[in-house]
Amino acid sequence: MTGNGIYKGSTEPNFRKTWDLAEYAQKAAEREAEEKKNAKIRWEKKHGKFKREPTPPDVKIVEARDKLNLEENLNKTVLVPYGASVGRRGKGAGYYCETCDETYKDSNSWIDHLNSKQHLRATNQTLRQDRATLDDVRKRLAWLKQKIADEKKHVEFNLSQRISERKAIEEEERKEKKEKKKIRLKEKQLNTKKDDDLISVENDTIAQMMGFENFGSTKL
Repeated sequence: MTGNGIYKGSTEPNFRKTWDLAEYAQKAAEREAEEKKNAKIRWEKKHGKFKREPTPPDVKIVEARDKLNLEENLNKTVLVPYGASVGRRGKGAGYYCETCDETYKDSNSWIDHLNSKQHLRATNQTLRQDRATLDDVRKRLAWLKQKIADEKKHVEFNLSQRISERKAIEEEERKEKKEKKKIRLKEKQLNTKKDDDLISVENDTIAQMMGFENFGSTKL
């Protein structure tokens, strides 16, 4: 035991999960209201009486985001107060959305949340797209045409550059082979001259031994 006495309270930490009844009652009421609203919408759609809510004037069309940094808190220790989050609600360990005040434990559910209607509605965005005008289509086609032309030029430039580089390499190899052949020929000529000189010396030696001044000569 960690108690200090019969007259003092226990200092043991209480790890038992506590439940906020008021919060859960509020969540239950919100869920019930949402279910009633969805049931009403389904009934109105079925009977042709459904009218879509008007789009807010300052709503933004959803745009492509930059690359998400999912490894931002990888291998890091994050201090989270005990009881700060209940379920997904509140800031806890994981991917936290400040707008919706919710925490997600894995990257898949986090990305799903960012693309959900709940998050888009909270960030005042919509998935509806503006209808493209004829001028927009023409501008897009002109941009695509220019992009294809630029890519073609880039490919042609790269091809010409590669051909030039290959020719330079082949020329260098040709020069190297020619130089090696020249060296081998020079060595061969030098070796032949050495052999001729050696034979000449041997012939002179033999001639002297036999009493001839010059072996093989017809001069008197």
